Amino acid sequence: MASIRVKDDGTAPAVEKGREAPFKQGGFLVFEVNDDVARYWNKMAPGRRDELWKQSRKESKDIRLIVEGFVYRPAHTK
Repeated sequence: MASIRVKDDGTAPAVEKGREAPFKQGGFLVFEVNDDVARYWNKMAPGRRDELWKQSRKESKDIRLIVEGFVYRPAHTK
């Protein structure tokens, strides 16, 4: 397991049932994720990370679900 860090803006993050709640580390929230997801997150531009975090709060979805949707999406669909 690896982790991703998101800037803490004071709002409560949405957490999916059955997943660990994030913990606070300095000015960041730390979410436990699979290694593949963490690798994808770390390669992403900081602006894109902020956009996904805003989308997560707006939709009240866990940030891990949104990022996993990009990592584990099917290569081709018919």
